[in-house]
Amino acid sequence: MQEQERVGARVARIRKQRGMTQVALAKRAGSSVSMVSKVEGGYASASSQLLGAIAGALGVDTTVLTGPQDRPEQLHEMVPTIRRALASVDLFEWDGEPQPISALRAQVVQLNTWRRDTKYRKIGQVLPDLVEQLLLAGREHGEPAYALLADTYRASNTLAHKLGYSDLSMTALDRMEWAAVRSGDQLLLATTNYLRAAALARIGAGKQALLLLDRTMAEIEPFVEIDRDAAAVWTALHMRAGTVSATLADASRSQDHLEEAARVAENVGNRVVYETTVGPANVRLYAIAAAVDLGHGGRAVQLAKSTVLPGDMAAERKTHFHLDAARAYLLNRNPDEAIEELHQAHALAPEHFRASTTVKTALQTAAAQQRRATYGLRALANQAGLVD
Repeated sequence: MQEQERVGARVARIRKQRGMTQVALAKRAGSSVSMVSKVEGGYASASSQLLGAIAGALGVDTTVLTGPQDRPEQLHEMVPTIRRALASVDLFEWDGEPQPISALRAQVVQLNTWRRDTKYRKIGQVLPDLVEQLLLAGREHGEPAYALLADTYRASNTLAHKLGYSDLSMTALDRMEWAAVRSGDQLLLATTNYLRAAALARIGAGKQALLLLDRTMAEIEPFVEIDRDAAAVWTALHMRAGTVSATLADASRSQDHLEEAARVAENVGNRVVYETTVGPANVRLYAIAAAVDLGHGGRAVQLAKSTVLPGDMAAERKTHFHLDAARAYLLNRNPDEAIEELHQAHALAPEHFRASTTVKTALQTAAAQQRRATYGLRALANQAGLVD
């Protein structure tokens, strides 16, 4: 790998340009001084949420910290397609016959499968036309069509945030909320807020994300004991609150949320509800991510080593496990193990790997920790679009 300014070095440089100490930056970002120091020194690979908090504290966009990278053009060519899919909810014309809602439902099921399998290019190929068909169907069929449309907008959000377009991600979530409200499904709306909280955290609005999650949990709490799907969404909201709290260095609050998620998840089981992976296995993955962002490297590695992933878990979630395991090893200054985890992530989801800022940050951190970049690290860097 060519020497490039690491994310941590950029953080340190901009912090100093702002006349800020690490203590001041940590306080403003809601993080710990220890974690800021480790990120700057190349001893920790920050998550997208932690980077968002640091960028917000420095008054810059996250891309200023991640720096210019070789863009995965085949993926970024989809951006105009995403913009078209999100452009309007009422300004469209359809010349042909509208498809039956049963056919549209089958297409959305396929779209959701592609999303969980990180087949982003396939999503981009069908997105605009499917959105228009579902908008048309909403006029005729009402709530069922709007529920399908919400899932389609969720796929738009996935593409937008994986490619690093925060503005498009927020627009997609606005559209998803619009459709969820018209679906009449309170749990679908709660799932939208689960996603919105992550988007808020990625732009440094972690406190607002927690307020949104708290409000949403209060709204569905009466149904948790009587509705298994409500219990599943409840666990997802607590998982998200656990990781957001971790980026804000609130270990106690993070633990409380993750323990509540784990408690209810035992009765929920490992499954997909409202297109969201839930259950004990996924709670464990969130716990690993939270431990890393809290700077608890030993616990994060221990959790990662003892985790057995369900065979039918979505590729997207498996990839996140390997990325967070890599970050855990980097926090323990073990770049060789981290690189092995990154190889696993690439094998599972090459499109995700190519687009992910978390991947690039982890690779740069691994390079900083290795005295001399190995062939394996150089190969992964090429796969991620980092200049060799």
